[in-house]
Amino acid sequence: MDVNDAKLSPQHLQSLLLQFKYHSAIRRVAKGVAHSYNNILTGLGGQTAILRQESALPCDLDCNRGELIDDLLQRGIDQTAVLYDFARDMDTDNRSHSPLLLATKTLELLNSISRVHRFVLKSELRQEKLVCNFRDLVLILFYLGENCVDATPEGGKIILEIVRMQDSESTGPQFAFGFRDHGPGFAESILSSLHVPFATTRCDSPHRGLGLYAADVLARRYHGRLIIAGRDREETIVSAVFPVNTEEAVEPIHTEQPCADKHNGNGPEKQCFLVVEDDEAMRTLLLHRLQRRGHMVFCVNTCAEALEEYEPLHDIITTVLMDVGLRDSSGYECQRKILKINPQARIIFMSGQLEKAPPGIAGKTAFLQKPFTLNQLEEAIRDIHV
Repeated sequence: MDVNDAKLSPQHLQSLLLQFKYHSAIRRVAKGVAHSYNNILTGLGGQTAILRQESALPCDLDCNRGELIDDLLQRGIDQTAVLYDFARDMDTDNRSHSPLLLATKTLELLNSISRVHRFVLKSELRQEKLVCNFRDLVLILFYLGENCVDATPEGGKIILEIVRMQDSESTGPQFAFGFRDHGPGFAESILSSLHVPFATTRCDSPHRGLGLYAADVLARRYHGRLIIAGRDREETIVSAVFPVNTEEAVEPIHTEQPCADKHNGNGPEKQCFLVVEDDEAMRTLLLHRLQRRGHMVFCVNTCAEALEEYEPLHDIITTVLMDVGLRDSSGYECQRKILKINPQARIIFMSGQLEKAPPGIAGKTAFLQKPFTLNQLEEAIRDIHV
């Protein structure tokens, strides 16, 4: 083949570069999670060895080692969920997403790639939606977060703030996802070439310099753009800005301040939940809020998936959170099928409509009207576990 025949078009080269950056991001996430797993399992092995030694000696075992082992196991479960959710969400066909959900998913990934950086989300958005491919938008934010990590190798807090804005250049309201770090900023000489492949302010690795380029290319697919502020200053802000689409608002669960401890002593004991909810944003928010309270959570979006998950796990699932209106079945019909597997199943129904469970519903049940707080949920849990 003649060398000239092998030349690639600019579009093909762009596609290859984006693929390279995408797989590089996956490798970085996998590396971070694997490192966490190594620490977790090493800690578990050490604590187990100590327990074995102490069991043969006349000593006081009241040293909270059981709590430490439980915490390590929960951290392992959480890290597994990061990889599982990443793989699942990257394949979703849904084109309408909550900006808050996109940001939350991205920060889960970013917080797994560095031991010395901490990403924090600030947002006042609630019901807006953004029309986009889930994977593309998560990757845009991930690349911008990577840029912050590379700009601040010493570590520290990095803030992702989501705001609704209106400027003179746009024809309507916009979302701005702004990453704020304490890096040195960008020199004027480099700003003009930041969106060129492999243009970078660092020279210690041949693989740097694709993040902002990839983010810019993907943002333009959705009529967005990147804005860089804080040049040559102590604080740098790099934002991805997109037009707002307010159709089909997301119904939020009321947010609360997360507890400092996994169990504050006032709520119910740790639960193992099966969440059956076909609204992606609601399902994900429930997952994160419950995990922050120290509970174990399995999530599905149809009755068929619920039955498939529940049958092998019904011995450990303590509470089922059931949406009344599922895509493939009524929540009440799904409950009847679950009770055939386990007549003692405890189920809390959720609905946006003001209604009660129809008469004749068997088993221990409760009802919550959306949106609800976690305190209301915990009260319902106490009621059905009396």
